[in-house]
Amino acid sequence: MQDKFEAVCKKASLELHPESPVPRYYQLSRFLERLIQDEAFQTGDRFPTEEAIANYFHVSRPTANKAVQYLIKEGFLSRDKGLGTFVKEKPFVTLTFLAEGLSFADQFPPDVPIKSKIIWCRTVPATPKVAKALAIEEGAPTFSMRRLRYAYDRPIMVCESQLAEEKFPGLKECNFIQEGLYKTLEMKYNCPIVSSDRYAYSGEVIDQEIMKLLNVQPFSSILIITGISYTSNDEPVDYLKTYLCQGVMLKSKVRRHDS
Repeated sequence: MQDKFEAVCKKASLELHPESPVPRYYQLSRFLERLIQDEAFQTGDRFPTEEAIANYFHVSRPTANKAVQYLIKEGFLSRDKGLGTFVKEKPFVTLTFLAEGLSFADQFPPDVPIKSKIIWCRTVPATPKVAKALAIEEGAPTFSMRRLRYAYDRPIMVCESQLAEEKFPGLKECNFIQEGLYKTLEMKYNCPIVSSDRYAYSGEVIDQEIMKLLNVQPFSSILIITGISYTSNDEPVDYLKTYLCQGVMLKSKVRRHDS
């Protein structure tokens, strides 16, 4: 358990910000919630001990306890006396976007100057959550890309995509058509994306690179949008995650379903 906890924290690049006015216990609780949200620890899993949390983040045991107690109060964890602390299934209330306007350009009026910048493209193994979303094996190689989106030369969102490498060989070396992923999938792989289920929830910025890209302070409020995009055969293609700055309004076309 200790090794797994350290590994997932390192992978997520979680570091406390001692210079921030945000209390350390609250920073810590946000980090731990992130691990639960990303399903690094799944419902029913035993959660790391307060001693392990305190040792890894170099905080006092009372600080770790306060962070864990906060997550218990919020419904992310439950504690069984004599047995330990466990990840609890939380009944999230989510807002779902069923969008036909799938590309970045579709989100804005035609007179808004927009552009994109690819931050990185790399191969990463599918986590349990991504594997389930894309209907592939856990640990299977996925093409992962992070892009920074601008409107009026202002950075407004960071978009991440993960796709099964087996389905799109050579994608990492592609010259993306007009820097567009979906246009590239359609033109080079004959794989048009026709629908996408998207879920939005409020969060806070804890990723170091995203803070720098969006020029925001640690733990700034942000809208996080996750989802899955599909082909016309309802085959999942892209597991997406977007971090959207405050003060940006998105429009969304709603696909009507016959009852």
